[in-house]
Amino acid sequence: MASIAKDPNGRKRILFIDGDGNRKAIRLGKMSLPDAREIKTKVEAILSAHAARNAIDPTTAQWTAEIPDSLAGKLARAGLIPARKALPAATLAAFLASYLDGRADLKPATKVVRGVVVRDLTGFFGEAREVKTITPGDADDFKQSLVARELAPTTIHKRLQVARSFFRAMKRRKLIGENPFDGVNAPAAGIRDRQRFVNREETARVLNVCPDYHWRCIVGLARFGGLRTPQRNAIRAVDRY
Repeated sequence: MASIAKDPNGRKRILFIDGDGNRKAIRLGKMSLPDAREIKTKVEAILSAHAARNAIDPTTAQWTAEIPDSLAGKLARAGLIPARKALPAATLAAFLASYLDGRADLKPATKVVRGVVVRDLTGFFGEAREVKTITPGDADDFKQSLVARELAPTTIHKRLQVARSFFRAMKRRKLIGENPFDGVNAPAAGIRDRQRFVNREETARVLNVCPDYHWRCIVGLARFGGLRTPQRNAIRAVDRY
């Protein structure tokens, strides 16, 4: 029902005859043969559904919903799928505010932490920046802005991770074609870099300045029992020491 034509410089075309007997072509540009074959298979599934006056099968329908706008436009011009409606431009601050408000699964404290990344992004790119105009190069520059602030490696790693998740959500909503933060990473400091052995003498000195048995119990369970203890209490105990 459809065939692949190979043009110079690795370019491919999908050739087919529509329901009215008209010969049509979809120019794919430079593309590998396996990728062209996948598109050919989906075109044939769409043609079969049209011929039988049936709906497109769910797998093919999902594929058509997820392909880039450029390919979707070529399929639409060939009469295979409806033309996509243009989405309104999304600005960075508006999307991030709406997205965080809609995340009912996040705890309030988590939203506060992610709000720090929102301020970093809007401060760097501008609140009114259209998300579709942010490029991978812009994402690299954002990373360098965090480095220039001399933030800890683990902090930079985490903020880039959160930024990547924000733009992943934009991509799933078809607001952007690619995630500019894909591949923009920073190594996080390993836990061993933050570990320190606390000997018995140091522990005894901490216990001596504990104000009551509650504090001594916390320090004792942490040091000798290996149990996790409330972080704030532990920090206060160390500060007193």
